[in-house]
Amino acid sequence: EAENEANRLYENEAYDQAYYYYDYANGKKPFDKEISYRLGISALAVRDYVKAQENLKFYIGKPEYPDARYYYARALIHLNEYERAIQQLDKYLVSYIGADSTLYKLAERYRDGATFAANPRVSSVRIDRLFTNVNSGYTENSATKTPAGTIIYTHFDKNSKSVIKQVNPTSIEEPVPLSSNINQAEFINKDPFITPDGQTMYFTRCYYGDLPECSIYIADMRGGGRVENVRKISGQINLPGFSSMHPTYSFNELGQEVLYFSSDRPGGYGGMDIWFSIRLTDGTYTRPYNCGSRVNSDFDEVTPYYDSDMKVLYYSANHPETMGGFDIYKTKGEKRYWSKVVNMGIPVNSSADDYYYRVQEAKGFFVSNRDGAPFADYTNCCDDIYTVKAPRGGN
Repeated sequence: EAENEANRLYENEAYDQAYYYYDYANGKKPFDKEISYRLGISALAVRDYVKAQENLKFYIGKPEYPDARYYYARALIHLNEYERAIQQLDKYLVSYIGADSTLYKLAERYRDGATFAANPRVSSVRIDRLFTNVNSGYTENSATKTPAGTIIYTHFDKNSKSVIKQVNPTSIEEPVPLSSNINQAEFINKDPFITPDGQTMYFTRCYYGDLPECSIYIADMRGGGRVENVRKISGQINLPGFSSMHPTYSFNELGQEVLYFSSDRPGGYGGMDIWFSIRLTDGTYTRPYNCGSRVNSDFDEVTPYYDSDMKVLYYSANHPETMGGFDIYKTKGEKRYWSKVVNMGIPVNSSADDYYYRVQEAKGFFVSNRDGAPFADYTNCCDDIYTVKAPRGGN
């Protein structure tokens, strides 16, 4: 029965999976309070912010649902209703009676994020949705340019199956999947990144499952889009039982190649962190090092990109102090030494998720599920690729 399966997933904190069962069960039992409430919370996990807000608003102030106001405020943040979210969070903090202070502390942080978002930093970056046949009603992300001017990116279909494709953005031709030695059907293949010389592609490959384990791979690019010698990066970058993903190549003033990536391996600050490893002259990689607490937090830091010329690291984080979901940040430095981290503000960031910021020579891409893009099931469900033009240094 849908309700029983929904409850099982919910109790296991698999909210993104519970959502679809609760949505079905809610249609069968529209007046069941517990189903409706749990549907609202689960909707946050799949970024159906409208449904989250519509369901949770009925439970605000109800003694049996003391945290409804907290989750309702989080939905408001994603809907760009920052002032209303601040009001709700203030009321939640005043009336908080929980023995566990975890949600109280999170509410304080989300209020700080909403306060920033209500008067955000405005950058001189210009953005536009990528007007090609790339974006669909599902998810596209991780766009990377090749020296030949084509774009390589990841497409996810309605069943969350992934394909890494290539397209010429100036033509009307359909995107073409890369060869089958990259797009292996039994894996999630994603996060392609092409080195500036166009000869090497890094990408992520994940095993399917409730807790997919991801590893970083490398391949040689040949003429005509051919890909050869696909192999998992050796050494300690890929750690069994944990995930490594979002690889990006850079180099430092010593001429060393540095690989930045995100991982949930032990030794971090919580969730996914940004790590780096230096490629030695014999082609091997050093053990990974954490980029430090100035970059990383107790939440997730993902999709790093390092501008080697400007010595600027771009990455995304989803801690409560963002404008909503993942925001794109930048900081100057390298490895473990960074200047003050700056939120890139609008128009790059929004009340939705914003990530995969990659700018080379003032032009590039980022990814967002903000309003205004085509959608399959509901607004904000799916990521699209956006173009970005920025002064060198990103802002």
